[in-house]
Parts: sequence; C-alpha cells; structure tokens
Amino acid sequence: MNVFGMEFKSREEREREEQEYLYRIFPGGNEQKDRVEKELTSRLPGLDGKGLMLYYILLRDAMTGRDGMCFEDAAARISKKQRILKATPEMLSVVRAVMDENS
Repeated sequence: MNVFGMEFKSREEREREEQEYLYRIFPGGNEQKDRVEKELTSRLPGLDGKGLMLYYILLRDAMTGRDGMCFEDAAARISKKQRILKATPEMLSVVRAVMDENS
C-alpha cells in the first residue's frame, strides 16, 4: 500500500523480503554467516568484528544486488559510504578470500 509516497508493507511481505535478502547475502544460512564472521575475526584480529561483518554484507549486497558490481567497484563504492572501518589492502584481500571461500 502506498500512502503519501510512503510504502507500507504487511508483516508477511517484510518477512519475505528480509528472508530473500538474507538468502542473497548468506545462501548457506546462519551456518555460513557464523563461519564468515569467525573467519573474518580470526584473520583480522585487530579489527572490530561487527564492522567487518557490516563491510562484508555491504560488499555482498552490492555484488549480488541489482547492480551486480565486481568486487573492486563494490569496494570503491562502499569505502566512500561507510566510515566504520578504513579499507586497507590487507583487509580487502582477506574479505575477498573469505568471500571466495564461502560463495
């Protein structure tokens, strides 16, 4: 339903969209999500785990969403938008390796 330019969705629609989004980011479900988080924090111990997961999710979203960006374009776009973590070459290589291993 659209009222004054704002779209209101039923609970079922919101839940369905959330499940579709989560499946797109983590096709393996919560097991994959937990595995990714564990790998990121073990390979980059000095960085915030929640920030790493946010960065990973933003990258996956940009790569698997409507735009379908490549890793480099998605990383450049996300580095401009988020300020929680500064993307270093080491961090990007680890995130890419984890992404490749868990895709």
